[in-house]
Amino acid sequence: MYQIYLLDIDNTLLDFDATEIKSFRTLLNSYEISYEEELFTQYKKINKNFWALLEQGKVDKDTVRTGRFIEFFGSLNLSYDAEEAERRYQSYLSDGADMMPNAKETLINLKEANKKIYSASNGVYETQVKRLKTAGLYDYFEEMFVSEKIGFEKPDRNFFDYCFDHIKDFDLGKTVMVGDSLTSDIQGAINSGIDSCFYDPKGAITAAKATHTISDLNELLSL
Repeated sequence: MYQIYLLDIDNTLLDFDATEIKSFRTLLNSYEISYEEELFTQYKKINKNFWALLEQGKVDKDTVRTGRFIEFFGSLNLSYDAEEAERRYQSYLSDGADMMPNAKETLINLKEANKKIYSASNGVYETQVKRLKTAGLYDYFEEMFVSEKIGFEKPDRNFFDYCFDHIKDFDLGKTVMVGDSLTSDIQGAINSGIDSCFYDPKGAITAAKATHTISDLNELLSL
């Protein structure tokens, strides 16, 4: 049915959770701060709040990048430079290439079925490109659509309109957005009028708003 696949990257193709823990631990080590799980939990809460504000259009990407570290270090009564912390963190993140189960196999199968594959990701362009290249997934994509380059974040319709305008022979009815986020991927698909596929590997969430729900990426071939 579908010919055009817009695929989220983090926690859809690449295991961002695993990469995030490693990168955060390395960041703390670079400041000679001992890693503790409660510190990571604290950072995650702060980071999640900033990303929620970004998706709502209340802050810009630069505010997210530096604000999360200003708030985190501030909670520890530390005053490290937030821009430097962000630079280090992105460097560590870009080395993370842990894949979600069956990610590469699914991309290979989609390509063999003559499907057109595009990334549709909120994030830093160079970081996402490097991670996909390291994982050996980059060459399966027709084009990389990343919010930093586009100037809009999912679920903003402008993000998707940009994607549609840059896809050759685009067909709204033959396009599906695949991702693990109800607020950015699924809501973004709804906002832009395309079908959606919620990827829930743990099978823990009921996604009533999504057109499809899968727990294994291999299921994409049967949609």
